[in-house]
Amino acid sequence: MRRRALLATAATSLPAIIAGCTSPGGLGGSNAAAEAPTARLELTTIADANLPSKVLYTVRPAEGNDATAQLLDRIIDGGATTKATRPPFPEQQDIAYKDSVYELSYEVIEETPATRYSVKVDIVTDSVIEAEAIQFADLPEVDQEEFASHGLADGDPVGIGTTFLYTDAEREQSVLVPESEYSYITWDDGTEAEWVVDDAYNTTLNSYHYSADQVATAADYGHQMRERFSFELVGLPEAQQDIVETAITDGPYVVGPDDTPSDALVTLANRFRGHEQAHGLDEDGEGDLSGTYLVRYQGDVYWTTLVVQSDALTTTEG
Repeated sequence: MRRRALLATAATSLPAIIAGCTSPGGLGGSNAAAEAPTARLELTTIADANLPSKVLYTVRPAEGNDATAQLLDRIIDGGATTKATRPPFPEQQDIAYKDSVYELSYEVIEETPATRYSVKVDIVTDSVIEAEAIQFADLPEVDQEEFASHGLADGDPVGIGTTFLYTDAEREQSVLVPESEYSYITWDDGTEAEWVVDDAYNTTLNSYHYSADQVATAADYGHQMRERFSFELVGLPEAQQDIVETAITDGPYVVGPDDTPSDALVTLANRFRGHEQAHGLDEDGEGDLSGTYLVRYQGDVYWTTLVVQSDALTTTEG
């Protein structure tokens, strides 16, 4: 069954990520930044419309030359075709974008043999050998386009390794691959770069024709998540209530790596057992206790992160 890999990774790595946090829950000693805490609880109010972007693959609105967002705009507007060696969006997965959630589908309408080259556009450490140099403006169009697609058309920045992709037809027009005729590229403004081709491997450039179906508005999708996943913390003893309200008002409630959680925290953590973690409506949930939940508390809905080391739950309930 398909799992949301990103959340699974996040759930297992959360203790390490928040090792340096502090709160009235207490941190023990100077090793807190280096060691995972024993437990952590954080609650943040959240609106329904903001829930999808917490659990789904999310594309942010285009800013400048954001090709992914621009492509998604075209797909939503009536379908679009794009070329790539692999699908540019996740398959069979809800995607959050702007104020809606979409499901994309595609078909491969053309396959073109191609080669991907590992290249370096490097800083020149010695003098440029003029006989081995070419002006960027004199490069064939296919080579200029590859530079431009990587943001390197102006020669800045250099000193990077990347990959350039050429179809078989484009490769015949290139002077840089498969075996480069030049070792240096220069620009009119005096910028210089060393050009190196390290490796190559065969691939296929596919033409993907995408279409999009709106699954729901973000607010409606979030409402469905809240209805399905949220549970109420009610009737808490004073000690447990203090923990929850500290996590809400003062930031994460943290038990340091060398500290033992109180009976109240252990009992509170066990209240989360049996409740489904928050995830996409088309996905499978996680089985561990540590993770993210939707909690209702005193009339508000909270995006809740609970992280607890498994051996910390041996304290006797009080």
